[in-house]
Amino acid sequence: MPSFELIPVLLSVAIIFYAGTFFALLIGLSRVISKHSPTFPFVSVIVAARNEERHLAGLLDCLLSQKYSNYEVIIVDDRSSDKTAEIVRSGQSLNKNLKFISLSSTDTGMPPKKNALTKGIQASGGEILLFTDADCRPSPTWISEMAFGFEEHVGMVAGYSPYDHALFGIERPSALQKYFHAFIRYEELKGALWSAGSIGIRRGWLCTGRNLAYRRKVWDEVSGFERIKHSISGDDDLFLQLVRRTTSWDIRFVAFPASHVPTRPPESLAEFVQQRTRHFSAGRFFTPSLKLFFVLFHGSNFLLYFAFAASFINPVFALGLPLFLSKSVIDLLFLFFGSRQFGIPPPLFSFPLMETALLVYNMIMGPLGVLGSFTWKPEPK
Repeated sequence: MPSFELIPVLLSVAIIFYAGTFFALLIGLSRVISKHSPTFPFVSVIVAARNEERHLAGLLDCLLSQKYSNYEVIIVDDRSSDKTAEIVRSGQSLNKNLKFISLSSTDTGMPPKKNALTKGIQASGGEILLFTDADCRPSPTWISEMAFGFEEHVGMVAGYSPYDHALFGIERPSALQKYFHAFIRYEELKGALWSAGSIGIRRGWLCTGRNLAYRRKVWDEVSGFERIKHSISGDDDLFLQLVRRTTSWDIRFVAFPASHVPTRPPESLAEFVQQRTRHFSAGRFFTPSLKLFFVLFHGSNFLLYFAFAASFINPVFALGLPLFLSKSVIDLLFLFFGSRQFGIPPPLFSFPLMETALLVYNMIMGPLGVLGSFTWKPEPK
């Protein structure tokens, strides 16, 4: 049939688009921050917390033992009903750098987390605003590594926050739990590599609020979260895109291992789906061109997988096998080089299985993020 004649053309376009995307991202990865700024600005570390009594004490231990003298820590309690406030106030008695803000309502017109972060920023005195979450465990040099990324022209610095089940996980995980944890670590790594690569080519669209910093001047210049308050999520991704589009500040990605912020993995599949649905929901508010890019990229990836499987059944898809092998080589190079830039061993052994799972994951979670329902955390009763 004449339509079959288009299949080699479509496959060729798919591999060219796929390869071009990763070539650009590899260029971006080569530009991650590799030197330190000599300045030591005052840093405000801001954490929005709700019912975090399980995790907050561990975070405070990490934050209050930083090897950086010029900083403060601000914990914003968003209407907790547990011992969150008690834990923070206990820490205040031991460290004058710790500030506590207790919220009883949302009065800024913002979604809950953006409201809490806004209150923390308004109370801060730092030139640099640095963010993480209660279930994270930054290293003693985290603030230093992130602050040193702020050269004079840099307004925003993003970092890597890997899942680490060894810190918060089950003592004897089952085989299924081990695979689940391996997958979410792999997915988070790939997301961070995309973040670093896209930021490196000045097209940043992705970052994580668990390890993110920007200047107070940047916050003021873009009017805070006002222009992105319509999204429950997006205090990281949408804010990054807003800064990139509307300011002249440079954005950088710090990949030094000492800047990584390990975090607790989701404890169940349901928690992971809820979390990722919330994260993917920011995509509803991406620009049309960015939405089109993701449709084309994931469509190309799916087409190459489909053609590979079909090549064993129908000779019309004969190109499927060599093009899929080419795609796999591209994926391996990206994973290997990116992991080296991050100072971690590349997960090459699990690569084939993880990439296939990632394809299915993106096909499910992308539409779910756009159509599904979610919350930051359950609203207080």
